[in-house]
Amino acid sequence: MLLAVLAACEPDKTCRQDVDVAAEIVLKGTVIDTAGTATAFTSWDSITVQGVGNDSVLYNNAKSVSKLLVPLKIDTNVTAYSLTWHGQTDVVYFRHDNTRRFVSMACGCVIYHSIEEVWCNGVWIDSVKIVNNAVEAVEQENVQVYVTIVEEPSTEEEENGEESEE
Repeated sequence: MLLAVLAACEPDKTCRQDVDVAAEIVLKGTVIDTAGTATAFTSWDSITVQGVGNDSVLYNNAKSVSKLLVPLKIDTNVTAYSLTWHGQTDVVYFRHDNTRRFVSMACGCVIYHSIEEVWCNGVWIDSVKIVNNAVEAVEQENVQVYVTIVEEPSTEEEENGEESEE
């Protein structure tokens, strides 16, 4: 009995808490067809995401992507990622504060972030929006990226349109 009590008081050497933290970017797109009808899409193909200033590629020509999980830097207050889609590259920037929190002896400290501002170059991304500035877990939406694609009429449609106007 005494042995069971002593064993229960031994410090836990196993970290049982998830200590991974990443900002979640949700991709939101709209296609406007030639008739002016808008259709939302949430599944993206052929997207590549790479950290700016390093060789780390997080997503390489990824298929069926609706969200991106990106870690924020712990040693600086600005993190940037290049997003390449259909041959065009845009850069999304995060300005954030970093807070170190002690979890336990087994887990150590975790760096949480508070996103203060997010912006992009605007090459193919229309806008970005913070929906939750607290980055304290994985699988928690933090930022939304908006893209609008306007379909151009085909040459055949243009020719038919010109014929009907005459």
